[in-house]
Amino acid sequence: MTYKNWRYTLDNLRIAWLDFDKADSSTNTLSSEVLNELGAIIATLRSERPQGVVIRSAKGSGFVAGADVKEFSSLTSFDGAVKFIELGQTTFDHLEQLGCPTVALIQGFCLGGGLELALACNYRIADDDARTKLGLPEVRLGIHPGFGGTVRLPPLIGAPAAMDMMLTGRTVSARAAQKMGLVDYAVPARHLEMAARQTILQPPTRKRAKGLQGLTNHALVRPLLARTMRKQLAQKARADHYPAPYAIIDLWEKFSGDPARMLREERFSEARLVTNESARNLIRVFFLQERMKSLGDRKLIQPQHVHVIGGGVMGGDIAVWCAQQGMRVTLQDRKPEHIARVVKRASARCCNVRSGWLVCTSSIRFQKCN
Repeated sequence: MTYKNWRYTLDNLRIAWLDFDKADSSTNTLSSEVLNELGAIIATLRSERPQGVVIRSAKGSGFVAGADVKEFSSLTSFDGAVKFIELGQTTFDHLEQLGCPTVALIQGFCLGGGLELALACNYRIADDDARTKLGLPEVRLGIHPGFGGTVRLPPLIGAPAAMDMMLTGRTVSARAAQKMGLVDYAVPARHLEMAARQTILQPPTRKRAKGLQGLTNHALVRPLLARTMRKQLAQKARADHYPAPYAIIDLWEKFSGDPARMLREERFSEARLVTNESARNLIRVFFLQERMKSLGDRKLIQPQHVHVIGGGVMGGDIAVWCAQQGMRVTLQDRKPEHIARVVKRASARCCNVRSGWLVCTSSIRFQKCN
């Protein structure tokens, strides 16, 4: 059987290879159509009983960028959101329960729903190239992982590391992911297929947080850590303005000892968030940023004037560097002393401030923020 977004092949070792290649898209994202096809393939695999399954991307851009944000943003009702999230959760549950070794072969970005797909596999093998990045950045869109990420990540790498990834949305490299236990192996691209075959033919012990890291998920420890997390979070964001990270902490604290219950609560929590005004505004900002990226051709841009907001170390050095390239630069800051420090650093870096590299009255102008 052929599929629109997946290619399914069975090799002579009876290893099934699933190549994800979303149609009419340069990037792999998880839509309802993609998830339904994956569900149909998993049903076929149950009957064919292969030696193992390898999931990888057929696109050079990366593994999976996450859920289809366009489809996600169109979910205006709570019931509609629950239905979409439940589809992803059920599909990944069936993958996890397949009964044979499953491997996610990761190259490039592996984000959001893409990492949740990988977490539903028994093993994860990543290309150790610097371009490989793994993360759960949903919180930046005002939501949290909804396809089982909040359930599967803490037991795998321990609560502190897992909560840090989910609360900040930060990404980690392949080697860092291996060190923390998120991936089983980080290997060069040329060894990926061989590593996947070897893992399926001789399955190693599955990773799980142990020792002190494992204890961080204990029912007696969770309330203490959750209290600390909320206190730190309150210094950065208010719950009424930015509810997603608080919802992550609540899910983990209350339901981490019961995966089935936690998965159900994750679904309802995510549905509430995605239909919340906070998420809708952040998703709108995301689309505006993507639109801005597509408007300009770098080859056609020849900037003549650069305005830098913020006279810290980075802002000041950017201003001076731009002036050295012959551009007119203006620098803006709330505090005059910050601007003064930039002037001092600029004078030290430029042997002749009248040479055209840095002329404070023309090439670079300093002003205080209103």
